[in-house]
Amino acid sequence: MDFAEEKVSEYGVIGAAVSGGMDSMCMLHYLTHLGATVVALTVEHGIRGEDSRGDVRLVEDYCRTLGVRCVTRKVDVPAYAAEHRMGTEEAARVLRHAFFAEMRREGVVDAIATAHHIDDQAESTVLNVLRGTGLRGLAAQGNREGYLRPFADRTRSQIAAYATRFSVPYREDATNLDASYNRNFLRLEVLPKIETRFPAYRKSLRRLNQVAEEQIDLLNALAIRPVVEKDVVYLPLTALGQHVALAKWSVAEALRRFDYGIDMEQKHYEAVLGLSSAKNNGSVDLPHGVKAAKENDRVVFWRQEAAPDVRYPFGEGRFSFGAKTYRVRPYREGDRLRFDLDKIPQGAEIRLRRAGDVIDKFGGGSKSLGDYYTDKKVPLRIRDSHPVVAKNDTIYVCAADIARTVAVDDATQRIFTIEED
Repeated sequence: MDFAEEKVSEYGVIGAAVSGGMDSMCMLHYLTHLGATVVALTVEHGIRGEDSRGDVRLVEDYCRTLGVRCVTRKVDVPAYAAEHRMGTEEAARVLRHAFFAEMRREGVVDAIATAHHIDDQAESTVLNVLRGTGLRGLAAQGNREGYLRPFADRTRSQIAAYATRFSVPYREDATNLDASYNRNFLRLEVLPKIETRFPAYRKSLRRLNQVAEEQIDLLNALAIRPVVEKDVVYLPLTALGQHVALAKWSVAEALRRFDYGIDMEQKHYEAVLGLSSAKNNGSVDLPHGVKAAKENDRVVFWRQEAAPDVRYPFGEGRFSFGAKTYRVRPYREGDRLRFDLDKIPQGAEIRLRRAGDVIDKFGGGSKSLGDYYTDKKVPLRIRDSHPVVAKNDTIYVCAADIARTVAVDDATQRIFTIEED
């Protein structure tokens, strides 16, 4: 099989996604045969018990034979699928791609190689059409940034011949014969019948993939691109005013920044585009815990994490809420918030907001914290994740402001602030 050797070095360290099956084991051998720098990445999905663990052992043993580093990740697909209300196949795919993205993000590998071949491509294209797909689904696996597919133009039978020629070890996955899985159903029962009437269907679908890839390149050149900032992604509001095809493409590109992307339906795109005429902080819920909200002249996307139910006695120091850490420290010129440390009452705590919280306004009177955040135009994504200083239901410090009762005055001796660390 031909694979331009000069291209291998362009990818740096290649993370070979290896399952123990024939296709991926042959790809691992093939890449090392070309002299590529390879790290094998294998996932134990927690689905098939000892059979799955046996696959991992085979991969690890073969890596030792080839002198290739192997990184193994164990995940619990059934638990993840139940928690996120998705099918087993989808959950396995999500967790695999999250693992691959992590390996790239941490610099373990520079690109991911998968063993998808022309038969896989045909199966994916038909499956995506039946699910209801856009252009990326028609391009199947052929247009994913940071991925390479050395077997993309080879058939399953050609790879089998390669395995025989080079005595590549592999294991047969018994679930590949289970037609209750959608992909297996297509491969075992549907596509063989199509082939009897349309023997060149693989090449025809491959041409469709290539046309879709050309159109993807055009849309990428024309559409407004998203901006990534820490754990959020932004689009200017003008992106939603483009031609509807470009607007949806911009939204899809923004969501692709969440490692493995999410499964968007037409109703989700329409909901996001509807934010162009929504009030500030208007929001929509998207699959897998992702939210989108209008923030002044832009739309922001973020993954809504469950708020940790933790509380700390108020005091100087660092405090963690989920993945974020905040610090109470002495005020420095230029800090956004400042308060009189000695006016914080005994028994105050640091926690996240809750229903019933009230803050005393500088102009007099009190207001619910939720309404106060609305008045202050505090972004929706910040409200549930930014800690407050409170005693019972009375708020003294929040993301937007401080209560008038802890304001700095001429008698203040200790000025403090709270900030994300």
